[in-house]
Formats: sequence, structure tokens, C-alpha cells
Amino acid sequence: MAPALRKPRALRPGDTIGLVSPSGPTRPGGSGSTPESVERTRQRLHDVGFRTVVAPHAFDARGYLAGADTDRTADLQAMLENPAVNGVLCIRGGYGAHRLLDRLAYAAIGRHPKVFVGFSDITALHLALYTQCGFVTFHGPMAGALAQPDPHDYLELLRAVTKAEPLGRLVNPPGAPAIETLVPGVAEGPLIGGNAALLTALLGTRFVPEAEAFRGSILFLEDVGDKLYRLDRKLAHLRLAGILDAVTGIVIGECRYSAEPGDTLSLQQILEDHIVPLRKPAIYGLACGHGAYHLTLPIGVRARLDAAERSLSVEEAGVEA
Repeated sequence: MAPALRKPRALRPGDTIGLVSPSGPTRPGGSGSTPESVERTRQRLHDVGFRTVVAPHAFDARGYLAGADTDRTADLQAMLENPAVNGVLCIRGGYGAHRLLDRLAYAAIGRHPKVFVGFSDITALHLALYTQCGFVTFHGPMAGALAQPDPHDYLELLRAVTKAEPLGRLVNPPGAPAIETLVPGVAEGPLIGGNAALLTALLGTRFVPEAEAFRGSILFLEDVGDKLYRLDRKLAHLRLAGILDAVTGIVIGECRYSAEPGDTLSLQQILEDHIVPLRKPAIYGLACGHGAYHLTLPIGVRARLDAAERSLSVEEAGVEA
């Protein structure tokens, strides 16, 4: 069970945003983020009046990790604990964030609620900050996305973290896939979720609420991978753990899988097997996953899902004035 919900203060010009790498490494020519894309993101933030500071080990690499666990933990702890840092932006996902969860000092972190942004592997940290500190955090774009020429992700993130007002209806931009209705109906409740792989991997630990704590919530999930049966397994895991039964509505973000030859089920068939029989309002295709666009979703705040209208509306501000 998460502590009482605590919102960060809205970011404003002059505030400092820290950039950290809790998961995978950032390398020249890499996918998702590069040192050059980090600099472009910093410049965009500077252009609207923010200061930025890059963690000492942000560009370290140790295989598929952004450096040693001890160094990544120290960087993240320092950014989250330092009252002079007003927001923390994760540079990229990949793998490795959940290796840090039992190393962080949450009592010290909990004294300084602040904007925290990332998605994919960063889901582990969203869940930890939610369960251990009661923080509202932001499932949203990281450095690679924020550096893109199209300003969609950047502007949506700024709207979420600089204005103490509800985001309202979240709309996929032109060029993103159309949102589909899986089960019509209306559901209301706090938003919780993230990457399906991280959520399922942490079930049974103190960093994920027990199934009953999901009751009345709107669950959002996104995923990426090379085999559709792995998504099938994750959804089955969530059903067997009681989470799909507890939630009041389900939002499936854009899930990216390569086509497979031979015997397989389609993504649509998997959703029809696991989501449709629940008879709960559900949609597929919100641009909050590994697609070209990344909407920002505040975790823990009230939302309203109207699946027939293919609409998710954030009804509560994620930050305080």
C-alpha cells in the first residue's frame, strides 16, 4: 500500500533539472539517446529558462548498464535527495533500474518531492517512489525523445510539469496510430502502471502495491519486445496476480513487436483473450509506449476513461503551484 499521495511543486524558470542514467548506457551512435541528443535536450530546457546538471556517471557504461550499480545508485540518490534539484529527467531506459531499488534511501528521498520523468525500464523507479514515498511521478519522454525535431513530446511534458492544472483529454498526435476501443464503457480512478515487463517482474516485492491496492484504479500498460507470447505471459501473470480483476479500467499503450513467421497469435488475439473477457472499459493504442510519440501520464492522479469515445482524460493536476 502506497503512503498518502504527495505531489511535487510545478517547475518554473530558474529551476534545476538533473539528468541521470539509472538503466542502460548512452553511447555515440546508440539507439534512443546519445551524448549529442542529451545536449540538444539540455539546450531545449535552457531555452525556456531551466538550469540543468548531468550526473557524474551519466555516460558510464558497463555492458548493458550505465555503469556500476553503486555509481548509478549514488547519482540517483543525490539527485532525488538534493533540495537544490527541482526535477529529475532520466536519460534513457534499457535495463538495470530495478537493481537499484533496495539500495536507495527512501526516507531521505521522501523529504524532497520533485518532478521525476521517464518510461520503459524507469517504471521500476516510478513504482518504488509511489510505494515507498507516495510520490506522483511522470511516465513520459526521456532525453532521446525530447531532442527530436518534432516538439510534441517536449511541449506535452512541459504542460504536465509546469502547470498546476489537469491535463484533460490526452490526444494522439497526427502520425500516431489510432486509438481502438477494446471494451466500451466509462471508468474513473487513479492512474497507475507503466511497462508491463517491469510491473510483472516486481510483483511480490515491496515495490509494487498488493492487488487489492489496485482496486478502483485505471491501469495503463505498454510493452516492447520480439516475441508476442511474452506479452501474453505478462497479461496472464497480471490476471493470475489479481490485478486485472481489481482495476476499474485498462489502457494499453502502443506495443511494438516485429512480425513473426509461423504459428503465433496476433496482438489483437492476445488482447481479446486477456482484456476483452474482463468486460471492463479498455482501449488500445494510446501514444504512451515505445512508439514515435510519448504522452506524459502523471502516476497516482485521478483520470477518466471513456472507452467508447477512445478517450483518457487526466482529471487532476500532477503538480502543485
